[in-house]
Amino acid sequence: MNRNDAVPQHTRQLTHLGDIRPRIGTFAIAPLSSAQIDAALGVLKDQYGPDLSPDRLEPPADADALRAGLARHASQLIELANEMRDALEGDYSALIVPSMGLAHLPVHMRSALLFALSVGLGTPTATDKVHRRVVWDVKMREDKISHNGVSTFSEHSYEAELHTDTQYFDHPERYMMLYVVTPANCGGGISSIRALQCLREELSATPEGRWAMDYLTDRDVPFRVPSAFTRDGAGDRIEFTFAPIFAQRPAIRYRFDTLQKGLEAHPELDVEELRRALNIVNSAACNQERLVTRAMPADSLQLLNNHEALHGRSSFTDRNRHVLRIRMAEAGVLS
Repeated sequence: MNRNDAVPQHTRQLTHLGDIRPRIGTFAIAPLSSAQIDAALGVLKDQYGPDLSPDRLEPPADADALRAGLARHASQLIELANEMRDALEGDYSALIVPSMGLAHLPVHMRSALLFALSVGLGTPTATDKVHRRVVWDVKMREDKISHNGVSTFSEHSYEAELHTDTQYFDHPERYMMLYVVTPANCGGGISSIRALQCLREELSATPEGRWAMDYLTDRDVPFRVPSAFTRDGAGDRIEFTFAPIFAQRPAIRYRFDTLQKGLEAHPELDVEELRRALNIVNSAACNQERLVTRAMPADSLQLLNNHEALHGRSSFTDRNRHVLRIRMAEAGVLS
């Protein structure tokens, strides 16, 4: 195996195909060569051992060192990550890649390569504080649904309304990727994205929209932390995060159901003006004329700046739908 399959610095790994809406674009990537794939997996095996099953891929103890190793031996992958991050810190809040060129690989290898890509993008974080798994399977978990044990969009098949990922954490991750292994064959599971810039422009066009944005800027509101993401993952533990919907960082933090549960526990904050402002923002965010919706095919990737875009999905009935999710803080930042 040649782990030094270098890529010339001038070779672009990410090609712009077109814009769907302002700050939301589609892109093609240069497929990873087999040597690059072997090299990236080899670096991960040096760190995590020969078994690269997804449940072993925890946040790296030294992300900078792992990123440097990948840059030395799998430069094409790291260059792709750099170009993706530059796009998300520049002209785009969301990137859609129709094909990652990984469909021929077993799912566990795809998971490992996406993990390696996430290390290039930033600092991959654990989905929960107990098991510490980075690559999370977004699937319908019928056992939890039947026992009302679901507390997160990634475990049920109902609609996932527009939201910021981990809005219930003090510091939501800056980036988030969703990779489609198997799309829903029922016509559901349609992805939706709303860029903050477009939402601000719509709200700024009316007096009530401007008032709502002003009211919700730097005003703390309570978000209920789902039980799966509390400090010990206990189902009976109740935690809240108090933070504003509009601020400097993240620029937007939103999810209606966790906010609703937070307000139920803190009725003194559930005032008429707050409800009015929330309804104005929610109505604008869900405006179908501005909302980007896509049926994401197998092997496609959706990459978001989680601080500048909301995302969601429609309901589905196909129990075989399978999506992989990874969240990343900025390099050098712990979540």
